[in-house]
Amino acid sequence: MTNFFSKDDNNTNNLFSDGIDLSADDLFGSSDSINTTQESEKKTQVKPKDNSLDGQYNALKDNYEQIFIEAAESIRKELDTIKPQNACEGCSHKDCDIKRKDIFAPYPPAGCKLREWQMQAITYLTGDYKQKLKAAYNDIMDKKKNYECNRCAACCMLSVSEYSYTQLKQRAMKGDKFSEDFISVFVPYESEEDAKEVNPEYFALLNRLVEDEKIYYYYCPKLKNNLCSIYENRPNICRDYPHNPLKLLPSQCSFNEWKDEVSHQAMLLKAKTDIIAFYKEKLG
Repeated sequence: MTNFFSKDDNNTNNLFSDGIDLSADDLFGSSDSINTTQESEKKTQVKPKDNSLDGQYNALKDNYEQIFIEAAESIRKELDTIKPQNACEGCSHKDCDIKRKDIFAPYPPAGCKLREWQMQAITYLTGDYKQKLKAAYNDIMDKKKNYECNRCAACCMLSVSEYSYTQLKQRAMKGDKFSEDFISVFVPYESEEDAKEVNPEYFALLNRLVEDEKIYYYYCPKLKNNLCSIYENRPNICRDYPHNPLKLLPSQCSFNEWKDEVSHQAMLLKAKTDIIAFYKEKLG
């Protein structure tokens, strides 16, 4: 779901998990396809941004598939550097008929150097390589410090959650910090019509994207004359907003400039995170 706020935005273990609803299987369908990306090797250019919500959403979809291919090729090349050379020489598995010795081939579970390569690949991707991704994530978030809020108040006047107010309170009571912060400032709109008046553009987009899911609309009553009345004591969800450069932002939000700057880097990071999960599923 594409929210202004999301329950796990501050969790770097789910890097940009809610920003784009596309997976490795969605884009490639099989492990064979992820190995053919060398035929599509090229640097992709992110299209100029249209900061309307429709423009943001379409740009994410249009650019992500191409960037995913770039990311898959980058990871494939890294794994090829640790692939054992002449691995089949002297192998005891004489009945092996695997013709294509790629990372996803069904190698024998024991005594096969290429199966050991698969395990080394998982260890590398979930260890050292993941640390590189976290460093890249921190770099993206550090760049946000170069931009300031323009006090449009759009994020204060309309926030969306998959949880009802009662559910959020229950989550807060169980120790969920994000839910606790959220209900400390946001309250639910009395009706969807009231929320719709605040941002018709956002409503139109949600109506196209959300089918059976129930969503809830909130606003901050502490907003006075378009200014925060608790600014010095505002919770982290407000202080750190936006938490994710792949989230749809209100078109008037000044942090769209930050999104434009880091868009390619963020989508590449999102793609690599998805691909690691794909490798773990196929090789684990």
